[in-house]
Amino acid sequence: MLVVIAIIAILIALLLPAVQQAREAARRSTCKNNLKQIGLALHNYHSTYGMFPASRIGPYESTCTTCGLDSRFSVYIPLLPYIDQAPLFEQITSNLGSTSYVWNTGFDAYKTKLPIINCPSDVNTTDVTPLGQHNYLFSVGDQYTNFQSTSPGNLRGIFGFQSSVRMRDIIDGTSNTVMTSECVRPPGAGTTTPANGFGTNSTSNTTNPSACAASYVNGAFTTGLLDRNRSLGTRWTDGRSGYINFNTILPPNSPVCNGQTTTGIQPPSSRHVGGVHVLMGDGAVRFISENIDTGDISASQAATGKSPYGIWGALGSKSGGETLGEI
Repeated sequence: MLVVIAIIAILIALLLPAVQQAREAARRSTCKNNLKQIGLALHNYHSTYGMFPASRIGPYESTCTTCGLDSRFSVYIPLLPYIDQAPLFEQITSNLGSTSYVWNTGFDAYKTKLPIINCPSDVNTTDVTPLGQHNYLFSVGDQYTNFQSTSPGNLRGIFGFQSSVRMRDIIDGTSNTVMTSECVRPPGAGTTTPANGFGTNSTSNTTNPSACAASYVNGAFTTGLLDRNRSLGTRWTDGRSGYINFNTILPPNSPVCNGQTTTGIQPPSSRHVGGVHVLMGDGAVRFISENIDTGDISASQAATGKSPYGIWGALGSKSGGETLGEI
């Protein structure tokens, strides 16, 4: 009897990892397929309007009575009709102009959980109250500032503030330029409690890539933490960079130093071992290793020309030099 029990225990121990791997393979496939669907939506939008949607869009009236017109809709909003969410798009955009619109109607839509923008591999996607969780970010290229530029010519990446990029603006070619990637939401219980660990966002070193990387020691930041409900991967309707954008400076799965609006060291991340899936400008989905060449992360960002951040930086830039074939 003891021998039989021992054999059964050994078999279970051998089978469980295989079952877990099979489940993760299925989840990973779903994450990858979601990216493909987002890519299809982006290209259908471009076919309709001759340009990709801006990362942060407006204007509409803000609840701030002294601010005038604000622009806080994320790139997801204009994509809704292209991901089978036309009724939600109409709900969000049907009452523009109301001074109480932003939080009472428009951003309340973030409580709607959309499976297509959530990767099942991320185990931290359930909250006490909805935070508009999502697992896909849009590239601002190899910049850690200048997210507010309204000119496509000033943008290193494909997405920017009220700035719509056309295919012809992607000088390196769509097959060599990253559009979208994955992100892991911060850990922790509740909705606002900061907690260190993979996916955590820091509030410091938002314009210093090497200092950002150095501030994350033994799975914890040595500087201030950002509340969970104000981090990458939350509020999918909000177009501010700290919720919706990534850049190609630090490699995938590196620390995040989130400046919320106009600055940030915001690499993509995933629960997949070794790297992240990215959506290229031509609609292809590729896996990028977390060991990809990042050049000199102590260098200042480039305004024009070749990226200082190696092949990874070049992949984020519309005109950064290297191509995917050089990885």
